[in-house]
Amino acid sequence: MFTLFSEIHFWTLRDNVQAQDSDLGAFRYHDKKTAINSILGISKRQYTESRGITWVNSNKRPAKLRDTLRELEDLLDNQRVIYQEWCNSLQVQLMFHTGILVTITVSPHTADITHIQIDKYLLNKLLVEHLTHVIITNQHALCSYNENQITLIHFNKPTLKSIPSKWHHLEPRLAHLSLAGPSGRRIERKLSANVSGDMVLSWWRCTRDEVYPWTPVVKDVDRANIHVYSLTSVKLELLCYYKTDSDPLCVEFSHVRPNVVHSVEQKISRRGEVSVESCTYEILNGKCHRIAVTCIPLETNVCCHSFSPDNRHLLLGCIDGSLVLHDIAKGITHLVKSAFIPSILCWNSFGCAITVANEKCQIQFFDSSLSCIKVQFSSEDITPCNILDLGSYFKTQPTLLDIRWHQKPSHHTTPSDFAQTDALLMLFCEKGPLCVLKIVFNLFYQGSTLCSQDTRMR
Repeated sequence: MFTLFSEIHFWTLRDNVQAQDSDLGAFRYHDKKTAINSILGISKRQYTESRGITWVNSNKRPAKLRDTLRELEDLLDNQRVIYQEWCNSLQVQLMFHTGILVTITVSPHTADITHIQIDKYLLNKLLVEHLTHVIITNQHALCSYNENQITLIHFNKPTLKSIPSKWHHLEPRLAHLSLAGPSGRRIERKLSANVSGDMVLSWWRCTRDEVYPWTPVVKDVDRANIHVYSLTSVKLELLCYYKTDSDPLCVEFSHVRPNVVHSVEQKISRRGEVSVESCTYEILNGKCHRIAVTCIPLETNVCCHSFSPDNRHLLLGCIDGSLVLHDIAKGITHLVKSAFIPSILCWNSFGCAITVANEKCQIQFFDSSLSCIKVQFSSEDITPCNILDLGSYFKTQPTLLDIRWHQKPSHHTTPSDFAQTDALLMLFCEKGPLCVLKIVFNLFYQGSTLCSQDTRMR
């Protein structure tokens, strides 16, 4: 039986996080002027600093990390995060609804913040005040709105540095473009780019019996809820479109093949029977062809979903607490019960482990066959458990919005820059704080027992 040893690191200077002095598995930042009056507090500071973990943030120029962290916490408190992704194995990016982009560099050894970069290039350059979705690739950034318009930024000089440059250093070209689809309607358009970065799709949720405003003629392109575009410089050209049969929960390009699109579509019959269709589309000769569809019957509605990194498996979370794992290639479905109703599902970058979480900051870990993996904090109390409950660390219960495993280290990353035996799980809470769960002696890296076992199962 595997057990994960973990530490939780809270990136905050505020006092809404309670990391007890006796808890050697939880860490937070402290103000320089904060006095330590207890023996346990002094011991924990000595233990923390002896491991190289930050107790008090430096405020030296030019980084001024302490001041920048306070600015980041103010942004989290006052603005809505619409984009959160690891851009590589050491940097995570956030974009707020006003267009402010924050890049955070993380130490892989201590899970501390080493650098924060706040980029305000897009501030006051957007068509409206609130973005709905953002995707960022090596050469482009695309921002969508509720209207059928998009802001496209092309970087003529992509960054090659370990710390991404601010956008105004990348010779950006910005254009506001119109998208296909019904006009005069406020629709939350989602975006997805393919792995080669030369195609992007726009999609939105709809029902089969959706009513359209009266017009003399409603074109097929306006009825379609998936539009695929070619992407070149600051130009978008419509390649094809498609109208889904059911309500799509997710539409995204394949993580592996540049011209393949996967979708998850939920269908509810008049009798209340629920099923999910896993569909595969191929973009070929300027047309969108549905080449495969698998129907998965369910007991209740889907509340979250996630594709594995190789797109071989689809994981569904249901409102009754069920976890449904479907092998797309073999057509096999496996079901287990989670300890709580899931709201977030996330695969690790090697595809051998699954993280399940809810809005109350409760977390469970499973392997790729949905066997539960026990977890415990790295403290003196040896009590492995099935659920990691982080809610007890907060004075006021936050809402967990998303979780993200760090990416695989690139081929040029040296061992000194990346601890292969550790893994970082980023947790994004509404209004903050940001926190990182560090898995010590990670079982999830390539070549580990867990990943090797997963490979043999395939």
